[in-house]
Amino acid sequence: APRARATRVRRVGVGADGQTCARLRLVGGARAGDDGGGDGDGGGAAVTTPTPVAASLAGDGAGAGVRRSEVVRATVATAGIAAGVGAERARRHATPVGATAPMTASKGVTTTREGGVVDVAIGRVVAGDTVLDVRRNGGMTLFKRDGSGAAQTLSAGVTAGASVVRADVLANGREMSVLWSDGTMLRAVATMELTTESSEDAWCRGIADGVLLEVNAPLDALHGAELTINLCDDVEKKSHWYGGAHTLTQLWPMERAKIETGPLYPFDHGPNGVGSVVATHWVSSSGALVFADPNNAMLHFGMNSPTESRARGSAPRYFGVGIQNLSRPSLPVEESTTPARGDGVLRLQSRANYSDAGMLHPWQNIRTEADMRSSLKLRVAVALEDDARSATREALKQLPKPDAVPADALVYKPIWTTWATAHADVTQESTLSFAKEILAAQKAASFANGSIIEIDDRWQCLYGELDFDAKKFPDPKGMVKQLHDMNFLVTVWVMPFLQEGSPACEEAKRLGYLMEGSQPPTEVGEIFNGNAGFGQILGTAVKVVVDRVDWPPGHWEGGGGGADLQPGQFRWWGTQPVRGIDFTNEDACEWFVSRLKHLQEDIGLDGFKFDAGEPCFMPYGAKTRVPLKTPQEYSQLYVDKVVSKFPISEVRVAMGTNDYRGLVRMGDKDTVWGTNNGLQSLIPTLLTSAVMGYPFTLPDIIGGNAYWGQSPDSELMARWAQASAFMPAVQYSIPPWQISEEAQRASDKALQMRETLLVPRLKALMEDARDRLEPICQPLWWLTPDDPETFTIDDQFAVGRDIIVAPVVYKGASYRRVYLPRGSWREYESATVLNGERWITVAAPLEKLPVFVRVS
Repeated sequence: APRARATRVRRVGVGADGQTCARLRLVGGARAGDDGGGDGDGGGAAVTTPTPVAASLAGDGAGAGVRRSEVVRATVATAGIAAGVGAERARRHATPVGATAPMTASKGVTTTREGGVVDVAIGRVVAGDTVLDVRRNGGMTLFKRDGSGAAQTLSAGVTAGASVVRADVLANGREMSVLWSDGTMLRAVATMELTTESSEDAWCRGIADGVLLEVNAPLDALHGAELTINLCDDVEKKSHWYGGAHTLTQLWPMERAKIETGPLYPFDHGPNGVGSVVATHWVSSSGALVFADPNNAMLHFGMNSPTESRARGSAPRYFGVGIQNLSRPSLPVEESTTPARGDGVLRLQSRANYSDAGMLHPWQNIRTEADMRSSLKLRVAVALEDDARSATREALKQLPKPDAVPADALVYKPIWTTWATAHADVTQESTLSFAKEILAAQKAASFANGSIIEIDDRWQCLYGELDFDAKKFPDPKGMVKQLHDMNFLVTVWVMPFLQEGSPACEEAKRLGYLMEGSQPPTEVGEIFNGNAGFGQILGTAVKVVVDRVDWPPGHWEGGGGGADLQPGQFRWWGTQPVRGIDFTNEDACEWFVSRLKHLQEDIGLDGFKFDAGEPCFMPYGAKTRVPLKTPQEYSQLYVDKVVSKFPISEVRVAMGTNDYRGLVRMGDKDTVWGTNNGLQSLIPTLLTSAVMGYPFTLPDIIGGNAYWGQSPDSELMARWAQASAFMPAVQYSIPPWQISEEAQRASDKALQMRETLLVPRLKALMEDARDRLEPICQPLWWLTPDDPETFTIDDQFAVGRDIIVAPVVYKGASYRRVYLPRGSWREYESATVLNGERWITVAAPLEKLPVFVRVS
């Protein structure tokens, strides 16, 4: 398109109603002299608004003596009235975001055709090699200045039919702002222009050639301040997307799922499937990077959301705990299993509040500083890199880095936990017996010991008391010494809950170290919360009954009583009423840490497995000493102020805590094969962790958690052990020798391969991960990011540059197809050299793990 001329006020005069009118025209192209409107190819957007400043602007009708800035301010201030959106909204948006220098645009302003009408870009931001064009309807196109690569289209949440009131571009072309008649305002600024003085921009200031988008909207905007990113990079080519969050049904790439728009903060099984490990950046196979400000208020996220609406009056999605989850679907759903396609966009929203009748969760009853806002603001940085690997690296540069690698004991030998074998019935006797079995099995397989043995749930007399139950553990100090003599390190399971009535809880109450809360709903009110459907009613009713009577009885004294909640209490997967520690209170953090260290020193423990910490575990109407700005701030304080104090530790919650030096654990997996939280979700979860910047991943228990009467057979146990063997750490609970000799042999062989191939490389890989968050376990596109064959492979991964792991994850399979990226490869224990960039088929009997090593 021809070069556009400057924004200017074309005419000031008196309208038919006697009021002065200012005509603001965005002109461009050959028809710039035509005052007739802006719908043609060469026209611009024009807005004529009645301006109630007749006394100062009337006269000769030509606006003599009137400054341009006065007319522009009057135009902006009354645009909302002209569009019928109300004087108050117009007043809030009278002052434009950014500078008011004349608009300039470079050659090549893009156009799009929608419904047969050509939409011309009204402004352009140039950020190094990246260019952003903004159109009148709020649509945007991000593309490379030299025309290479694929363009990325996105859109601000502008109401259909809204007109442009004002558009300004700075003279240097690196910043612009647009105001629409519905009150939506967009500010786009090159990240290179962000000043180092502003801590508000620290999260994206380092993104090379990026553009920071600020979408502002009135409080009553239907979907809040919104930005949508098309999952297809252009009309001919589909991109694939990665990152964002762990989900209960974990799919790779992400657009295979239909993730319903919901709150984005860490959950233990969130209402739309979001899990405990969360990030706010996404990358595409074509190199797009979308990075949302982690501090966006009331941040909501959806990916390829369902287009089919659930029937009016249908049951909402809801957050549940423990046995409630039996009545909930495994989300998100996979698009290919549904009759309709998803909406094809990545959707980000900053809403006025968390109120949503279709998506129930605890923070709908908690107030934050964000509730005091006068308008809504969503901040998202976007950039175009060469490929998914470079886009991921650009995102990882912005994140905090750990100052050390995890302790050797966490990664070099398997971790053994008592959870899946004993659950809540763990005792001193069962722990020592378990350790002796492990020692015998390691000796038989010629493995040196050095493992961690983790004593899980209900070793305490009361939750949060941090004293061993004297009946179950008569001599815990002596037990730990025996385990040390066997060359085990010893950790115990803890979480930030205190059981009502325990001495620790009473002390914390007296000191003011607990979160407070308002009166929660009655049991009946909780069961029939919202427009509850049958599943929600049944699941909640069963949970309430279980909490009341501690069913099934007989396995543990001191349970029950957690049904009728009191202010400050909340429901969790156990049956006891509990309260949560207030981590915004520095004294409370020091109190909790000192108690943990006292236990550690007194008994001789080596570290801790830290559970929970998600902000979904908070009392109704929670209040903290220092008001929380976002839900994830609670999790961040937990990790920073407590968990990080212990070098030998693991945690399952993460959001903005990439500098934690321990292991970040996957959520509890079920003992099933599928992507619905089973074996087939393991590698997608691992790879998602890599993109999110959590390289020190602890996969969940080999064989799953054996919930609800589940138990792995020989095949599932063997294949799970093989899939885990080359991950950064390995965790067992169900002993493979208790399943079968075949499962034991497969497990031993996989661990021997780990010691031969991975362990010698692990130190260098971990140091690289410490310095740059470079993934230890990588998607195949990390090796060849320009190879489309690698974009959708969800059952292989690379370790560093030299190893490809291709476990069998489908029941009954004894062969599998393996993709070898560009280069020369050989299968482990084979001398045959294979050329890459092709698919091959390999035999994979039960005891074989297909692994390929690069031939240098």
